[in-house]
Amino acid sequence: MAGVLMLILGCAVAFAEARPTQSCHAVPEAATIALGPSGLAVLLALERRRRRFERIREGISFGYYTAKRTVDVALGAAALCVCAPVLCIVGLLVWLDNPGPVIYRRMVVGKNGKIFGMLKFRTMVVDAEEILHSNDDLRQEYYANNCKLKSDPRITRLGGFLRKTSLDELPQLFNVLTGDMTFVGPRPIAEDEVELYGPEVEKFKAVTPGITGLWQTRGRCEIAYDKRVELDMLYIRSRTLLLDLWIIVCTLPAVLLKKGAF
Repeated sequence: MAGVLMLILGCAVAFAEARPTQSCHAVPEAATIALGPSGLAVLLALERRRRRFERIREGISFGYYTAKRTVDVALGAAALCVCAPVLCIVGLLVWLDNPGPVIYRRMVVGKNGKIFGMLKFRTMVVDAEEILHSNDDLRQEYYANNCKLKSDPRITRLGGFLRKTSLDELPQLFNVLTGDMTFVGPRPIAEDEVELYGPEVEKFKAVTPGITGLWQTRGRCEIAYDKRVELDMLYIRSRTLLLDLWIIVCTLPAVLLKKGAF
C-alpha cells in the first residue's frame, strides 16, 4: 500500500513540474483537492517543501555537509572534554550568584523550521520573562532594539560578565553534538523574531544555525538587524569549509575584545 501511495505521489509531483506553460499553481491545487481525502495532499505539500529547500541548497556539495558534520562532532566532543571543568565551575557560580536553574533553554527556530531549546548558562534572574512582559516601557525598548536591551535590569551580577566573555554560550556544545546547531552558521532566532527577520527567513531555515557566524565577527549587537540578515544571506550563498575556518579565527579576537557583547 505504501509503495502505491508513493508512486501516486511521484506521478503527481512530476506532472505538476512538467507543465511549464500552465499556471504554476493549477496542477498542485487540483492534485491537492483530488488527493486530499486520502491524505496524500499532506505528502505532496511536504515533497514540494523538500524540493524548495533543495533548490536553496543547490551548488553546495554533499561532501561539504559530510565534512562539516564530521568536524562538528569531533571538535564538539574534544571541546566538551577540555571545557568540562569550566562548565562545572561556571555552573556552580551561576547558582551561587542567583539560586535557581543553572541552564536556560531558549526556544529558537532551527533548520527546516524546527523549534529546539538552545542551551545557555542563565544570565538573568529567574523571573526575567515575567519582568519583561509586565513592563511596557521595557518591552517596547526590547523590540525597538532588535530584541536586545543594552542596559538590561534583569541581568545578574555574574550574568553580565558571562555575556561579555561569551562563556554563557558554552553549553551550546551539546546542541552541536545533537545536530541542532553547528559551529559556524547564522545565529538562531526566536519565534518572535521570524517576522522581524523578513522574507529571507525561508533561506535561513534551509541551513543549520551556528554558535558563531559573520554577525559575530562584525560587531554583533552593535549592527542593525537588517545588516545581520544581510550577513546571514551572504554566508548562506558563500559557505565553504575555508570560510567556516576563517570565521572561527575571526571570532576569537571578537570574543576577547568583547566587541558588540552585552
